[in-house]
Amino acid sequence: MDISTESVSSLRQSFEDKLNEKNEVFHPLDLAKINNSDAWLKRFLIHTEGNQEEALSMLWNVCEWRKSFGVNEMSESNGTVRIDYLEEGIMYPHGMDVDGKLMFIIRCKLHFKASKDSEECKKCAVYWFERMERLTNGDQITIFFDMMGSGLSNLDMEFTNYLINLLKMYYPAFLNYIIIYEMPWVLNAAFKIIKTWLPAKAVKKIKFLNKHNLSEFVSKESIMVNWGGEDNYKFNFEPETKKVEETKKKVHFAETMEVKNGSGDIRDIVYMPKELKLKINPSEVLTFVKDNSNGYNELMASLTFINDYKDPIAFKIKTTCLIKYKVRPSTGTLIPQESIKVTFVLNGMSIKQTDVMRDKFLVLVIPVIDTKDMAEMWKIQWETKEQHILKCKISNENETVNSWNSYDQNHNNDLEEKVNKLMNMVTTLEISNRILSQHMRYVKYSLYILLLVCLFAVGFLWAVFYHK
Repeated sequence: MDISTESVSSLRQSFEDKLNEKNEVFHPLDLAKINNSDAWLKRFLIHTEGNQEEALSMLWNVCEWRKSFGVNEMSESNGTVRIDYLEEGIMYPHGMDVDGKLMFIIRCKLHFKASKDSEECKKCAVYWFERMERLTNGDQITIFFDMMGSGLSNLDMEFTNYLINLLKMYYPAFLNYIIIYEMPWVLNAAFKIIKTWLPAKAVKKIKFLNKHNLSEFVSKESIMVNWGGEDNYKFNFEPETKKVEETKKKVHFAETMEVKNGSGDIRDIVYMPKELKLKINPSEVLTFVKDNSNGYNELMASLTFINDYKDPIAFKIKTTCLIKYKVRPSTGTLIPQESIKVTFVLNGMSIKQTDVMRDKFLVLVIPVIDTKDMAEMWKIQWETKEQHILKCKISNENETVNSWNSYDQNHNNDLEEKVNKLMNMVTTLEISNRILSQHMRYVKYSLYILLLVCLFAVGFLWAVFYHK
């Protein structure tokens, strides 16, 4: 499908308009990709068949998901993904299909659902998707389900559904083929269900192959020995080596924050003016502690902002996760040497240290020339904005705090777990029912054949004795 440059520009402009309207904060890497990569935006338009409204909605949802899931922070070197899972070689990229697209191989017989943390498996899948995106510069991939030697014990409908949703919702125009290799007949029913999860255009991309026709969709050089080919590749996990460009990159955090990259990691290096206008005490790290002074159990942190500039200044606070936090006040003005206490409240449902450490606040500061129309001031003074990034953590004494507000949280978790178990049971029953139906048909046909054989035998014996 041909996508014009005008369509790409229109999508980019629509996103920028929505970003300014919603005042949302997304990850600077994702915003840089939107600003600089026509190819990435084109994929959204291809995925939605040129529908601008649907492409914008999908692009926005992708940015929200990448921020909440911590996609840009995922690395084998920082503990965000289980390296022992990666090293097992259950899934990995290798080889090319006949169209020259990288294959993502999933060795089904090595995967047992009950033996692994499902959330960690999902993170591994996202890790590999991101790594393949970088390796291929966003080109399509083929998912290769190697089902040799697998059975019902290796079937994981939840994980398969998750992979499908990644491709449907978060990685547009990323799929070339889905190859199902040497599928056991006992899993036929399961894959009939899986097909219903796919859009019609994706169902056409599913190819059921065996050793005899594998070369129709996999390049001969990539057919491994155990598939009947000559590629003797053995998987050995190697950490990703990220390329660092010699020229420094600039990206934008929302509509304001400028970030420079000279070390390969742009997340913690923020441009600051030489003359700082705002002092933040005690530090630029928010440490949340338990507080029940107002009759509610809450996790709170506070900082003091001081105007250390010769003129009045204005500040505005943004966050990467608006739902989790309340900030009082989030905007304001300060005359020279004036100070103000800013309080940050963390919602009770969000108290995991690992989740909170991903969150950040952006503090924007500008000198005030005219206090009558601050909205216009924020627009015209963008070149002189000062920026501070506040990191978050939970005080050690609160790391194990989980009892307050626990009834509702535990009750909701129990309900969610029961619903998930019920859905899994229904899926399992449906699969078992289809397998049982296949068995019944097999038994029925066998009885028909046996009956025919018996009739033939009786007829033969009758003919022999009759002629005697």
